[in-house]
Amino acid sequence: MPYGIKIAHAQLGIAVAMAFTSLPFVVRTVQPVIEELETDIEEAARILGASERQVFGRIILPVILPALIAGSTLAFARCLGEFGAVIFIAGNRPFETEIAALLIYIRLEEYDYAAAAAIATVILAASFLVMVAANALQAWQQRYLERG
Repeated sequence: MPYGIKIAHAQLGIAVAMAFTSLPFVVRTVQPVIEELETDIEEAARILGASERQVFGRIILPVILPALIAGSTLAFARCLGEFGAVIFIAGNRPFETEIAALLIYIRLEEYDYAAAAAIATVILAASFLVMVAANALQAWQQRYLERG
């Protein structure tokens, strides 16, 4: 804590640990799309007077959005189930630094299989809802692009 920023046993530390373990999922899904992106359309937009923000928002973002949604969904699922890296950072303080994977582990150590299954079911339901929302968002985006 040399600069007064507490990482270990704090929410910031959990967020940083989850970012390091899940960000590669986003990068792996978006990178191939960016590599295949045609630069001709971007150059044409710039020649016609589009700003960098307009080029990104109207040309690049619609192309990478499906991959970004898929990668973010994978990253979220990884965060829900992450155990290894986060277990050392989380302090397991109630309502502050508890994580679901650690709660499941503790319940299993206590032989409380019903509670562990209940927590896992909530995680499964949350993952399912996120997947449904991501698929709906991708379908909406596809219809939006087809309309022009």
